[in-house]
Amino acid sequence: MMTNEDPNAYPVLFDWIEMSDLLLMLHLTKNTLREWCSEGGLKCSRIKNKTYFLRQDIERFMYSHYQTYNP
Repeated sequence: MMTNEDPNAYPVLFDWIEMSDLLLMLHLTKNTLREWCSEGGLKCSRIKNKTYFLRQDIERFMYSHYQTYNP
């Protein structure tokens, strides 16, 4: 049976980043990342015991919280 689903409707596998990788990339603690998720600012998905984030959601969150820093 063929469906008329848009193949671009779902993110491809490499668009998902596992929590441990994101922690390393952004130099964050688990508590900070969990806080961002619990406040509703950053969406995540859980599969069994792993948490994943969509690359587009991370970029959107970062741009919406962008601040310049002048030491």
